[in-house]
Amino acid sequence: MKFKRLGMGIAGILLLVLAGCGGNPLVPLTVDLIDGVGQPLQPLAAAWHAGPPPSTPGSPWMALPTGQSSWSLPLLANTRFQVAFLCPGTGGSQFYVSLDLVRNELGSHLRVHCPRVYASPFAPVSGSVTGASLTAGWVAAEGVSQPLTGTSYGPLNVPQGVREVGVYGTDSNGVPYFGRSGPVNVAPGGSTVNVSVSPVAGSLSVTANMGFHSAASLVLGSFVQLPVVSWFAGNPGSLTQSVPRPTLSGADYLQFWTEHVSSWAIWRYDPSDPAVAPGASLNLYVPPLSLSGNQTHGPNTLPTFSNVASSGFSPGLNLLGYAILLAEPGVRYWRHFISPGALGNVTTYYLDLQTASGFAGVVPSPGSSVQLLATAFAGSQPPAVGAPSTLLGNLLSAKPLPSETIPGHSLFLDRAWPVHLEVAPSVTSFTW
Repeated sequence: MKFKRLGMGIAGILLLVLAGCGGNPLVPLTVDLIDGVGQPLQPLAAAWHAGPPPSTPGSPWMALPTGQSSWSLPLLANTRFQVAFLCPGTGGSQFYVSLDLVRNELGSHLRVHCPRVYASPFAPVSGSVTGASLTAGWVAAEGVSQPLTGTSYGPLNVPQGVREVGVYGTDSNGVPYFGRSGPVNVAPGGSTVNVSVSPVAGSLSVTANMGFHSAASLVLGSFVQLPVVSWFAGNPGSLTQSVPRPTLSGADYLQFWTEHVSSWAIWRYDPSDPAVAPGASLNLYVPPLSLSGNQTHGPNTLPTFSNVASSGFSPGLNLLGYAILLAEPGVRYWRHFISPGALGNVTTYYLDLQTASGFAGVVPSPGSSVQLLATAFAGSQPPAVGAPSTLLGNLLSAKPLPSETIPGHSLFLDRAWPVHLEVAPSVTSFTW
């Protein structure tokens, strides 16, 4: 479909004029709307806006067609833009997702993840675990996990299609075991998937800060998030944990996180990285982080954020942006991401998404109880993967992880990509 059929409006025509007269070529961006396992979704409403917010009569929000799941935006390399979607229905709740970015921060694709909704219907998966008698552990499939008890599991409610089941657990002697089913087809009526496990010979030595909660997990084939071990560093003897290190494939990742109050950190490693080779030692260090700011709003407008500031990130990490979740629980949820290029040097921010066609419902109801979750991110990726300036583009174009590592905060950057993130969260509740 040629973009001029999408109703480009004044801003879109201006972009083409600038490209033709000024010699600056357009750098089209493909935007895909997907669920937690990368399946395409068709939104209930969709819009985009070129330039800094808020919109104006000369640069309005422009509707995108809703009968598709992929769009091509005509952008110049240095264009700032916003894109927004009302995700398909999930019961009585509405989920709005939007981003404010600059074109040259991205690669060729932007994959926008709708939370809590899947393109495929669910079907139950159950089965047995063979190869050992496990007394504790976990079983997981795409988007779901549950504690493992005995030699059987399920049912797991899994999106239909080609999926995978992973198992990690220990026997009565504390010996760790791991197994995976490989690709299996989950049929509409449900499927039986048996998983054979084998002992895990390798391990990592992982050290956390005093007072921090930490965890290790496996990301299998990008979409199966399998817990391995979690621990609390409550005394000097509990700072270092031996973490089993199964043999993995090139499509898998090892993930670690650690948190205390407002200081979080996440690490995702390619299994070939020497940092996570069997016998290696990791230090899950995160310094004290802070995020501050204020919000004001009217009864029919989204918040204006002022005095936005974050600090404390480790040297060598680059600011990746800010995420917002404005929730009227059970009714409506607005998830938004602002990149460093979009925010620039200002400390005040406002987006008038409620003026876009189909988005009036994004504003909470007057008198309702709401939660506002804000998050600042800084990060880095292994030098062999790319330059620091490409990290945000790599994350936003990568496959999503179905479940958030930090619920309510890390949706946008929970992607199958090697990364070190430091995360500064903030949570407030008030009456709209």
